[in-house]
Amino acid sequence: MGSGILEPELYTAQRDALRKQLRQLRRSLSKQQQSANARLLVGRLRFWAPFRQARRIAFYLPVNGEISPLPLIHLARHLGKTCFLPVIRLFPTGKLIFVRYRPGQRLFRQRWNIREPRQGRGCAANTLDMIFMPLTGFDGEGNRLGMGGGYYDRTLAGIANRAFRVGLAHDCQKVVSVPSCPWDISLHAAATPSGLEEFGSRPSRRLTPRQRKNSG
Repeated sequence: MGSGILEPELYTAQRDALRKQLRQLRRSLSKQQQSANARLLVGRLRFWAPFRQARRIAFYLPVNGEISPLPLIHLARHLGKTCFLPVIRLFPTGKLIFVRYRPGQRLFRQRWNIREPRQGRGCAANTLDMIFMPLTGFDGEGNRLGMGGGYYDRTLAGIANRAFRVGLAHDCQKVVSVPSCPWDISLHAAATPSGLEEFGSRPSRRLTPRQRKNSG
């Protein structure tokens, strides 16, 4: 996505400064605000056609003030959807696989203090219909500012249009422009407590029932 593309040195410095600012804003929200925002988020997505149509959906577990998708996971399971969580791959490192998640199952904290299911049989991102992505910030063109690890960018490179990528955020995390580079993976949509935005074209690929069955 377009107008904010920078040289790598400026890109890194500006993103680091913006990331620090937005993390502080996110962490400043009270527990009551966090809970209210998570409930409002469900209302924004409950009747959204791409969410209703998706059968295999990846979520995340919140850390450091990220908006919680837990009420959304509860709704998804109630609607009969299969839910997944991202797990950092042991080999090759630097990418994610997605492991089926059932609330109440045992989770383990990895080095970033993020809870994950135990690594087992996972699935690749291109077998999913939708991926709800955590973020530090986003803009009106769908540019996403992550936590800085690059895991989603590396995982989704080359399969950019195969799963619906949706950023979840508090309203305070939207900015005028996110500095971007060509390798950054942008969002198809972003949802906050006060609204839902779609950016550009929707994903072009959906799995057949047989492909879903074979993907685990």
